Amino acid sequence: MYDANVVNQNIVKSYEQQFVEAFGPVAETQSWDFTASAKASTRGEADEADDDPVLIVQFEDDTYGLEWKWKDSQSKANLNQNALNTIYKADLEDIKSAVANTAAQPWNIDQYSNILFRVFATSPCDNTKTYMRVGLHLDAEKNWWVAQTNPKLKWHKGTNYMDHPRYMDLTQLPEDAFWFVIAQTHDEAKTNKQGALVKASDYKLTTFKEVVVNGNTFWCFDCNRDGNYEDMIWWVEATKKPVEEPVVVVSEVAKRYMMEDLGSVGDFDFNDCVVDLTKRTWSDGKVETKGVVRALGGILDITILIDGKQVWSKNGQEGLDVKTMYNTTSIDKNAVYGEFDASDWQPSENNISFAVKGANAQVVEIEFPKTGSIPQMVAVEAGHDWMTERSRVPSIDWFK
Repeated sequence: MYDANVVNQNIVKSYEQQFVEAFGPVAETQSWDFTASAKASTRGEADEADDDPVLIVQFEDDTYGLEWKWKDSQSKANLNQNALNTIYKADLEDIKSAVANTAAQPWNIDQYSNILFRVFATSPCDNTKTYMRVGLHLDAEKNWWVAQTNPKLKWHKGTNYMDHPRYMDLTQLPEDAFWFVIAQTHDEAKTNKQGALVKASDYKLTTFKEVVVNGNTFWCFDCNRDGNYEDMIWWVEATKKPVEEPVVVVSEVAKRYMMEDLGSVGDFDFNDCVVDLTKRTWSDGKVETKGVVRALGGILDITILIDGKQVWSKNGQEGLDVKTMYNTTSIDKNAVYGEFDASDWQPSENNISFAVKGANAQVVEIEFPKTGSIPQMVAVEAGHDWMTERSRVPSIDWFK
């Protein structure tokens, strides 16, 4: 009685015997992954990204890499209290008019990497014990008071913050941080100065007004939600948008898999299916993994699987005939006979396999060989040659 499993086992046994006759005994330590990435992994020398040093701007409580900065002497001279007083005296009425006649807009400063500003004025307030504050909610236990007004000073008199340039580096904020504005009494402000603000989300900053008077930009805030955006006004001396870095490939792993399908036992040309797999990681975090079929030197139906999932088959590729060989007589290393997504490919695991349908319709799956076993598949560098039809590889070292 015909038993396909027995027949296939005999074929494999014959293949292994002929392989040893052709190339000699296989060492127990012989790996069939000849790529540099496999060697580095074996030695424990996996490539590490060369990260540029990151300048951490110290935060006042050393938590999120932010702080107020004094400008250097030249900038400070240009931004001293006399300069602010000049603006205050010359432009006060124009600023008040502009604030009153400017529509509010959504607060969205995600496009900035840093801001330099000064608190220019506070609004009139009957309760002289009320602080007007703009803050950042950083996490469940920490708020940062970005700026506050002095309750003893009305806005037309200026504030005691005039000579303090405030610099904010916004690149180190946690993803879930948000801005808030609030009017607090002295006792409330004292209680929450270093601790968490209860329900900070209730005071999220959603709008502000931006006015430009005589070339100077001012950001205006409504801290007590009465519609008056004169509660706090920042003179914005400078803003900086982050430089958009080009998206580039930061790492790439590429391997060429060459396979024997046992259709012609003993030819050992390892070109019955030649597949390139490439995994690229981009600087924006995107990962692209792609497979390309380069040659098909077999006349059996072949299906490619990644991590056990079918990703390509010869009979399913338009324009290909299962019983025709491709790119193994006259070789074109840039030829493409099929492309597929290989997202599940793990280069270090070589989790690619080939399902081959034999003449007896029995399907045999060829997996990547274990170290020291007889191979039906090898992994080589992506630019490696493959043999022409019925040309035996000269030696095991040829794969290196």
